[in-house]
Amino acid sequence: MAGSQIEQWQEPELQVDESVETAATAAAITLAPAPAPLPRPRWQRRLAIAAGIGALGGLGALLWWFGRTPPHPHILDLSPSQSQYATAQAEIPQLSWQVSYPRQVETLVLRGYAPDGTLTYGPETFDLSQGLPTNLLPYCDQTRRLLTCREVPLELRRPGQYRFELTLLPNIALNLPPVRAESSLVTVADLPQPTVVELAPDQVIYSEAGTQISAATADMAPPVTEAGIQVSWIVTNPQSLQDLLLVVKRPDGTTLGGRRFSLRDPQNPTQVALPDALQPFCQIQDRLICQGVPTGMLEVGQYQFELTPVPVNLSDRELPAARQSEVVNIEPRPVRIAAFTINGNEAQPKYLVPVEPGQPIPGFQVAWRVEGGSTAKVELLPSPGTVGLQGALSMPLSPAGTTTVTLRVTDGQNPPLVRAVTFETFNPRPNQPVVINQGSGAVPGGREGAPASQPAAPVRSRDPLGESLRDRESSPNAPLSDLQTRPLEDLNLQF
Repeated sequence: MAGSQIEQWQEPELQVDESVETAATAAAITLAPAPAPLPRPRWQRRLAIAAGIGALGGLGALLWWFGRTPPHPHILDLSPSQSQYATAQAEIPQLSWQVSYPRQVETLVLRGYAPDGTLTYGPETFDLSQGLPTNLLPYCDQTRRLLTCREVPLELRRPGQYRFELTLLPNIALNLPPVRAESSLVTVADLPQPTVVELAPDQVIYSEAGTQISAATADMAPPVTEAGIQVSWIVTNPQSLQDLLLVVKRPDGTTLGGRRFSLRDPQNPTQVALPDALQPFCQIQDRLICQGVPTGMLEVGQYQFELTPVPVNLSDRELPAARQSEVVNIEPRPVRIAAFTINGNEAQPKYLVPVEPGQPIPGFQVAWRVEGGSTAKVELLPSPGTVGLQGALSMPLSPAGTTTVTLRVTDGQNPPLVRAVTFETFNPRPNQPVVINQGSGAVPGGREGAPASQPAAPVRSRDPLGESLRDRESSPNAPLSDLQTRPLEDLNLQF
């Protein structure tokens, strides 16, 4: 069969040399096909096919790995939990967001803008290079592919409209631009501010505590009680109240003290509630009305009260205007000199004290008792000066001849009460008879030649006191001089 095939390809006109033909015949014998090999098992062929496919897949994967682009982080969602918030209910905006491939993000930046583009919040930065920051842990969950944050609170209490922007800053090695997303518009509403529309004391004039009102003093103001001055007030919009500040001052502006009343429920700060100190005196409806709130101010003086409402979520806003009351006056208890005695007897305006020449000058005892309040001041002049409301002192007379003792009492506001006593010393025997011993000389008015042993009769001088007394009968303005002849017990001077 092989020979016939060779013959078919031979051209009849070609002349072949015998030597060549012999060589070709030998070659044909040499190139004759060998017996066909036995077929391989099917599993080997399949294994070879699988190995080839695997090699091609590995090569493709290797090429993809070196030529691939790393995944880019994206903001999948940025939205507020609600579109409106009310600061009066202590509500603040809350944001939720979702970010893909958070491990490719180094920093999150959150900003808030007003509708006109003015920056009004932030920027607030969250560092993700070391994982979730501490302030996001309560609100966020992070996996390799996704960061999900729910209702993250924002410290934003100023009323207005806001649009929030979240910016992703990828890792520097990725050389990627920042990724930004904006939220929908958020409105922070504010209720009307609380206002003090009335602040008034229950009385503008009090008497000092302990003052007794009698028929003679019926026109006096009622005394202040242990509760002190009482004030009443009315405040609008109490639902937006955080605190009330009650300050007491002097009319010149000097602050004496103050008190803060918290109007928030400790268990639920979003609700307004009366503190224990105000519950007996106040009620909350559409307005806060308080009547007869005790202040404890009961000392004598002048007072002016100031009430300031403090709204919730004040932040950096100014306090609303305070309201001042009219001036309240606590008048001192009237002072009265209940007793003023000299040597146990009611003091007289003037005393004449006889003093024998060469005899010691007597003293006297003065005693007093004054009724008055806390501001009463008692002075005994010229000395010792300020003394108590009640007492007694022994005092000497002045050798100058005249001594004046003054009791001065004042309540610190009204004109003082004054009682004065004058002591004047005098010589009860101004003209003593002169006795001259008789000697060799003559005695004027005596008889010449009288025996020397007989004493001469004393010469009685003319009594000027009698003349002065007679002169006084004709002149009513003449000084009283008959005290020299009156017994001492009639002078009521038992020193």
